[in-house]
Amino acid sequence: YASGYMREQDIFERVFSGEIPWTLRPQGVDIIRTWLYFTVLRVYLLFGKPAFRWARITGMGLDPRGRAMHKSLGNVIDPEPIIEEYGADAFRFWAAAAAKLGDDYRFSKQVVKTGYSFATKLWNIARFVSSFPRPGKDEKVRLRPIDLALLAKLNMVIEDVDKAYGEELDVYRPALTIYDFTWNVFASHYIELVKARAYNHDGKYSIEEQRGAWKTLHMVLDAILRMLAPIMPFVTDALYRRLYNMSVHKTTFPQPVKGVDRELAKLFDMIMDINSAVWAWKKKNNIKFYEKLDKTLYVPAKLEPFKHELEDIHHMKVVATDSPPPDSEELAREVYIA
Repeated sequence: YASGYMREQDIFERVFSGEIPWTLRPQGVDIIRTWLYFTVLRVYLLFGKPAFRWARITGMGLDPRGRAMHKSLGNVIDPEPIIEEYGADAFRFWAAAAAKLGDDYRFSKQVVKTGYSFATKLWNIARFVSSFPRPGKDEKVRLRPIDLALLAKLNMVIEDVDKAYGEELDVYRPALTIYDFTWNVFASHYIELVKARAYNHDGKYSIEEQRGAWKTLHMVLDAILRMLAPIMPFVTDALYRRLYNMSVHKTTFPQPVKGVDRELAKLFDMIMDINSAVWAWKKKNNIKFYEKLDKTLYVPAKLEPFKHELEDIHHMKVVATDSPPPDSEELAREVYIA
């Protein structure tokens, strides 16, 4: 009655005839039996249709001690001071990463700080990638196996995030998945593995291989920004405009890169394990990560295609073999140094 439907049925039918059911109703678990129930019932009685295709039910927001927020307890968290200190994207990252869909979510300033650090990390990654041009369609490019291996990892992330967003209406898994891939795979390993080729100061690589590093860097960062845009819309848009001269919010969701063998992702995982083992060994022996060593690193024979990148990152000779010298020191499974 309050909406005027009974008095202006023709207007409602013209405006809403093709709109019901609406796609999504996001709401908290506390109003299922009130607002959700009454809305669904009323719309069905008026139009003979369900009101929504999906209802996305979130849990309750809790204070840092796990208590429901109430004015009477004086524990309501005011978001404005936090947003002013750390930014809206950092706060939104906490909201996405705080809880699985349907679970209660406890406020954590530490997770907000993590979101702030992530935004800063993205900015630094983008600054590095922007140092190199994005190869044009007419320029010859050769992707090396390490590039294809990273793209195999990226494809898995795109598929997982797309499913979470599109089918499960979830932002929790995308937030954590994109964070882990960006920080712990792309930045910590791939960028370090291809820095020498991207700069190519000594001419070790062909110009086509150098462009391959540039292309992969841009492809992956582009995909990361587009996947992350629903969660952290401001920093992703600012970076996308600077790098690619358009709003990230006018782009489509990234698609998996075609023609990439999924099995290569396993080899990239092996390389990350090797990197971690070598870095741990260097730290244990008080050796600087960038110090050149008169040592030989022995890795499994199937990693022969990645030998040059491993030499670049660890500054020592690398031999891919399944028969390392008997007097070599074991750093990890199938990884030795002598």
